Amino acid sequence: MIYVIADDLTGANDTGVQFTKKGYNTMVSIYNKQSTIVTPDNLDVFVIDTETRELKSKTAREKLRSILKKLNINKNDIIYKKVDSTLRGNISDEIEEIMNILKKDICIFSPSFPSHKRITIGGYLVVDQKPLGLSEYSSNNLKQEENSFIPFLLKKQTNFSVGQIDLKDVAKGQKTILSKINKLYQKGNRIIVIDSTSEQHLADIFSSGLKFDGSVLFSGSAGLANYFSNIYNKNEDLKINIENNKGPLIVVVGSRNSIMEDQINYIKNKLNSYELKIDLEQILSNKDLILDDYTTKCIQIIRNNRDLVIHTNAIYNEEKLINKKLMFEYNLSFRKLEIHIKNFLGELTYKILENSCARNLILTGGDIALGVCKKLNIYNMNIVDELLPGIPLSTANYKNYKLNIITKAGGFGKEDTLYNLINKLKNY
Repeated sequence: MIYVIADDLTGANDTGVQFTKKGYNTMVSIYNKQSTIVTPDNLDVFVIDTETRELKSKTAREKLRSILKKLNINKNDIIYKKVDSTLRGNISDEIEEIMNILKKDICIFSPSFPSHKRITIGGYLVVDQKPLGLSEYSSNNLKQEENSFIPFLLKKQTNFSVGQIDLKDVAKGQKTILSKINKLYQKGNRIIVIDSTSEQHLADIFSSGLKFDGSVLFSGSAGLANYFSNIYNKNEDLKINIENNKGPLIVVVGSRNSIMEDQINYIKNKLNSYELKIDLEQILSNKDLILDDYTTKCIQIIRNNRDLVIHTNAIYNEEKLINKKLMFEYNLSFRKLEIHIKNFLGELTYKILENSCARNLILTGGDIALGVCKKLNIYNMNIVDELLPGIPLSTANYKNYKLNIITKAGGFGKEDTLYNLINKLKNY
């Protein structure tokens, strides 16, 4: 069995699909402490969404420890620790817990995802041609150079020694990479950060790690996972049929990333869709009334066989632009505000599905994907296919039918990505 441990839902899905497209039967399961963890007999890859990204360090460690103890992992099973490609979350905490519990000698760490413009040079993560600390993905108050340097960020959460392999050595190929890994391990390094700027680099890093004479935990984004899925050389033509994909589609956007605004604007004049812009002040001041109002409008749109795009007002998409008066008035931190948005959009989507024929969802942003799935009581998804790089199509049982669900990280894609996803689903 191959196990993938991810800290949010979109990350779990964009990694799981790397296996599905190679012929592996892959399931993503959202951890639910009220239920036991069950792996179907015919499963090749089990992806666990731990939902630990937004937790405090100690709580994340405790939750991950509890999950690992419930999984029947043996020494022959293969483990991949999925991390956010912009380094959000309790990365070192979770790596350390996994290594301690599963007795791994080293962690080979490379978060690069070249197809989504995330590369690692000199230990620095570069996103969209900018160091992470200078990009819109920077999420804390560290100095810009510290917020981009991976070893520094990792050392903040772990006592493990962190080593580094530079691009000049990676470019020399597998033999040199393996030699560097061995030397760093002999010096006591437990986590090894490896530069990578291309698909070939990731392939060489993966192959070198397999040759290490010891137990290895691989960790990175969906980029490295793409090569991780070559272990058993599956060649099966795994095809899962989907139903009702021609009908109306609901797009629910909760991401704060500016890319999503561009993607929504792109489809406005190209598709027969209706745009519902959520008024955040109204959902805080009069939630029940506005929820009923939005639900009625949305159901009518679906009944008219039109696609529906639901998103928040752009002014609330960035903490820097947030209406501070509104946060003060309702005594909300920015995180609590995000949770309000997640819960409201989950409830709105539930009410629309309960009263319409909609069977197709595109969920953007890990918070929103989780909020919608939890409200629908969906905790397991079968990954069907990769529609665009890192963007999977899944199916889930809901009531007495199946939902088609596309999950997408907010920062993924270009201006036309959302438009292309809608067309690909309808023509699948």
